[in-house]
Amino acid sequence: MLWIAPQLIRFKISPLDGLQGVVGGDWDLTRRFPLAEAVKHRAIAQRYRGGAAWEDTDLFRHAYAGRLGRRESVRGCASMRALLEQYYSRVDGMFEDMKSRGFDAEAGPLPTFLIGRDGNVFIGNQGNHRLAMAQVLGLDRIAGKVVCTHSKA
Repeated sequence: MLWIAPQLIRFKISPLDGLQGVVGGDWDLTRRFPLAEAVKHRAIAQRYRGGAAWEDTDLFRHAYAGRLGRRESVRGCASMRALLEQYYSRVDGMFEDMKSRGFDAEAGPLPTFLIGRDGNVFIGNQGNHRLAMAQVLGLDRIAGKVVCTHSKA
């Protein structure tokens, strides 16, 4: 487990194929993109900084609407209504909990972290909601599980 200031994480790595353990190559340069461009990160900011309803966020209007339209399950939900209920109860509840108690490493699966060649920490596919919430709240630290480290780190 690694504790880090959430504001230090500015990029997401995707896809994660082949990134486990110690790995060389250019993955930390070619697979990274700014968190500001990540739809979940934007949706958290739209909701908790901008006061948007979940259904009005980019995440629901574009990403989730498309997946549900293709009859894919999202977070275990097969309908927009069920998914919205989950976000209004579970995700909003998680935000309120983080707001009052800070980051709880026992509250769920830890975010996945990757360490690049220069020591920068990236987020993987797990924990994007929690990282974005921690950044919105200005928390001092969050915990994550390091799944990959660059061989030059």
